[in-house]
Amino acid sequence: MESACLEDPLVQAVQQRVSDVTQVPVPNTEFAQLVHYNACPKHDDPTCAFYRRHSDWIDGDIHLVQGVRLYTMFMYLNDVPEDGGGGTRFTDLPGGPLTIQPKRGRAVLWPSVLASDPGKQDHRTHHEAMTVFKGEKFGANFWIHQYDFRTPYKIGCTLN
Repeated sequence: MESACLEDPLVQAVQQRVSDVTQVPVPNTEFAQLVHYNACPKHDDPTCAFYRRHSDWIDGDIHLVQGVRLYTMFMYLNDVPEDGGGGTRFTDLPGGPLTIQPKRGRAVLWPSVLASDPGKQDHRTHHEAMTVFKGEKFGANFWIHQYDFRTPYKIGCTLN
């Protein structure tokens, strides 16, 4: 199943596009994580899907063969109404918070590390997935590592 999926021409084209944009080879990229968020009846409902403020930096990755996550690319696969929530909110930018509204075909790319020192987390790129209130949200996460992720993954050498 995994190889059939990875050999699909559309999957390969998307992976190559991520590589072209980031200028990082495809093998450095984790396998895409597809996400789906349903609309919530109210903000604090326990059935709501969202992510609170976090970083894609993982402590300990610096000691693994694939190295740290340099970048995250998030692709929006559908539109969410302007008043429907579901944005990606960057909470700690120097100019203040910024929310990117989901729109089909839009992608956001951000670093997890400092450009001056890829061994250190960039705390400015903390972010959260805002609650969807109208419609639904589909997206794809791509985490791009410093070194080859896929070869070590095949032999089980990517775990902490």
